[in-house]
Amino acid sequence: MKRYRGFTLVELLVVIAIIGILVGLLLPAVQQIREAARRTACSNNLKQQGLAMHNFAGAYHEQLPMLGEAEEGGHWSAFILPFLEQTTIFDALTFGSTDFARGVATPDASLSDPNAITRQIAACETLLPVFRCPSTISPDAIFDASCWVPPWFVARRVPANYLGVVTGIQPVDWKPASGYGTTVRPTWNGNPTRGHWELDGCMITREQFRNRISQGGMGGIKFADIYDGLSNTLMLGEAEPDPELQNIASTKETPNTGRKDHWYIGGDDFDNWEGTDWSEMGGSTAVAINFKKPLVKPTPVSFDSSLEWGAYEVSFGSNHPGGAQFCLADGSVRFIQQDIDPVIYSAMGTRDNGEAVVFE
Repeated sequence: MKRYRGFTLVELLVVIAIIGILVGLLLPAVQQIREAARRTACSNNLKQQGLAMHNFAGAYHEQLPMLGEAEEGGHWSAFILPFLEQTTIFDALTFGSTDFARGVATPDASLSDPNAITRQIAACETLLPVFRCPSTISPDAIFDASCWVPPWFVARRVPANYLGVVTGIQPVDWKPASGYGTTVRPTWNGNPTRGHWELDGCMITREQFRNRISQGGMGGIKFADIYDGLSNTLMLGEAEPDPELQNIASTKETPNTGRKDHWYIGGDDFDNWEGTDWSEMGGSTAVAINFKKPLVKPTPVSFDSSLEWGAYEVSFGSNHPGGAQFCLADGSVRFIQQDIDPVIYSAMGTRDNGEAVVFE
């Protein structure tokens, strides 16, 4: 009798089970390797930005770029473009009273368009990997509406993942009630809100009425003003926009706080008056890393009195497990755990408060 050799059904099932176990063991390792690669790429992004900051300062009398052009709209990320080998985009921009959006979304905006506003919009729609963390879950482009009445639009604005460190003390970006110099300001825990030109981080703005260079940017602080030490002070950090931003960005903000949206190049929520919406391009170390989004959403008119939503809007964070990456004022990059002592983390965000900071 002729006999055939082969696997029995039981043997086949055992082999399949073993393969499944091996795959189950290997997948986490593969995911960890991929995340390690993304984290390295993210660190390199921050390293490039930090080097660009130093090169900017070297070109402009040791002065850091300002956080943004309040009353105009340009962001710090635009000012350092020439030092990131992005001169073509920088040359297409026109800083000072040139909008970064318009009342009707512009299709197919081009950097070479003869209209300055169209070029601004095209720059905001250009995907620049150096300002995007590889681990982000935010889309490459979002239909965005400003806070204006009626709102102004950019059809495909690219969200950003890196913010300037504006403060280590103030946990909200609430604006002074009537703009620059007002004595009537909102308060957080009894403290009057400061405008972004008055704050204590590396990235602040010029005071109103001060001159700026013709192509924007200069008007912040100097490295010499960082008395706490360049190696002890955070300059830039990661932030993840609201995971629901794609759905909510197309609607007007009412009022100006409550939406965790981060952008590079420029925006029309920062060009109305001093003290408003610096969370577009800045964050605070007075708020815990990966601060959770509040579960209860207040009515629109209550956003300005919600400390939780105000803190969420200016928080740093990332999709890297356990924390986020930051660039210090000396240009080095560090990963900071989200369970860091809040007192130490706050001190890292101030430039001249005299706190002792020890990195482990």
